[in-house]
Amino acid sequence: MEPVQVLSHELVLVDWGPTTMTISAWAGGRPRPVMAAQAARLALHNLAVLADFQQYLKRRSWELDPAKDLPPVVAGALAAARAVDGALTPLAAVAGAGADQAAEAAASLGADRVIVNNGGDIALRLAAGTSARVGLAEPGPADRPLAAALSVRPGDGVGGVASSGWQGRSLSAGVADLVSVWAADAATADAAATWIASGAVSDDQAVLKRPAATVDPASDLGHRLVTCRVGRLARGPRLKALGAAMATARPLFETGVITGCFIRVQGESAWLDRAGRLELA
Repeated sequence: MEPVQVLSHELVLVDWGPTTMTISAWAGGRPRPVMAAQAARLALHNLAVLADFQQYLKRRSWELDPAKDLPPVVAGALAAARAVDGALTPLAAVAGAGADQAAEAAASLGADRVIVNNGGDIALRLAAGTSARVGLAEPGPADRPLAAALSVRPGDGVGGVASSGWQGRSLSAGVADLVSVWAADAATADAAATWIASGAVSDDQAVLKRPAATVDPASDLGHRLVTCRVGRLARGPRLKALGAAMATARPLFETGVITGCFIRVQGESAWLDRAGRLELA
């Protein structure tokens, strides 16, 4: 099967290895599948680059030299991880960085509205007169209802939306079902979502944790404990975990690293959204 497939005028698919990415590009109100397909070729190249840098990406970002001559996708992941917290590895931001690179490629070809979805990490490039609406959903069936939605317009300072949680693709030390973050780019949103989700900690007996290396030997988290199962939490522990996640998110919000977030723990929700972009379900 071809790794790049034009599914429709409005949707190009990159399906290769662990990556499932969709790219949509428009210019002048019309879909531009050729622009999207050219961006998809760059996305494939970046997959090879990231594979070459796999061991580098697993090191904590405070150990790495940001001045080193790095490929753009690796440099983007490193910068995002360092902006959120030096304890993060660039691996926490690679999906977002890959989405950013594809979105920039389409925009450089003349697209004025670009939406790239890299496994749930979304890069947006919106010119004047365009907009986008991003649904925020907890893990589950494809037809599950949205928890919330985010309306994005040019000039909002939102170029990326990413989500994380204990049931997501990445291992997490927290118990949040959903942490969605929006930021200036998808790499920063990706890293911040991972960081905030791991901040939603709980020591309740309903939470089962194991060393990351025993869950996934390839994990960059080593022997740090990660969440494997979360039973039903009483309201007190739910609110405590939600408060811990908010305490992790607030400094990033107040310093402008992120422009907003939405957090949910077993039906309890909290958010930071100064500009009123969030629409609750």
